Amino acid sequence: MPIKYDSTNVGKPIPAGEYCLKIGDAKELVSKGGNPMIETTLVVIEHPQHEGKTFRHWVVFIPPGQPGDKMNVHFRKCIGVPYDGDVEIDASAWFGKKLRAVVSVEEKDGYENNKATKIMPYGETFPEVKAHEEAPF
Repeated sequence: MPIKYDSTNVGKPIPAGEYCLKIGDAKELVSKGGNPMIETTLVVIEHPQHEGKTFRHWVVFIPPGQPGDKMNVHFRKCIGVPYDGDVEIDASAWFGKKLRAVVSVEEKDGYENNKATKIMPYGETFPEVKAHEEAPF
């Protein structure tokens, strides 16, 4: 089976800018600070040069009243999953959700990586929140 492999683009971040993205993976973990978090893999969509490129983004559930506690609420609102009041977080409900983000390139430990610095809804407005439905089988 012949394949074409271009190693010139492997491991390199996408250029800084605004991108349409979808969540390709979401894992429930615990942050270094001991808070619940979801590690997402964001996939670039609708872009002629960078379609399919991925990078990770962490959504940390910081306790109310602490700095940054509203960031997870904004992220959930942008992807259309429950965000208001007492809700059960289900990372599997995040798969395939679309959003837009301003992405930067940051250097850490000698490596350049992408970072989503501003999260926005995929469309012009926030999506309708729908309860997670169980699979019918």
